[in-house]
Amino acid sequence: MPFIKSILEILFYPHLNNPTIEEKIHQGRKRVDVVMNNIANSGFFNRLHLANKIFCPYVFIECKNYGKDIANPEIDQLSGRFGFNKGKFGILMCRTIIDKKLLYQRCSDTFKDDRGLIIPLDDNDVISLLESFKSSDIDIDQKLESIKRLIILNG
Repeated sequence: MPFIKSILEILFYPHLNNPTIEEKIHQGRKRVDVVMNNIANSGFFNRLHLANKIFCPYVFIECKNYGKDIANPEIDQLSGRFGFNKGKFGILMCRTIIDKKLLYQRCSDTFKDDRGLIIPLDDNDVISLLESFKSSDIDIDQKLESIKRLIILNG
């Protein structure tokens, strides 16, 4: 988990900070893999609140080390971490996504049911985002925005 924490700090600096691993919620009865503070004054994480009206002072991140596609239980687990005072946005990180269209539709169902917005990212997404620091070809905000758009508008 410390490795993914470091990657998240690199990817989302300066918009998200203070990553906490295994954050306890509900008086310790539940845990979130990583929680980061949303301190964005511009960009994707700022627009979530201003443009999309998605309350997100904290970003909840669940990491799944699966060899299969993410299904509804994993989405429900992450959306179950959201709350009125905590926020309604999360990132679901996993090794591979074979059927992205289906996963985006599942995330869209969660969004349309007012249970929050979840952006799934697999290893390939993370690698391309990290490579963007070298080449400046891929803008992280642009990548997240394109996934958000697919989930909100086309799900």
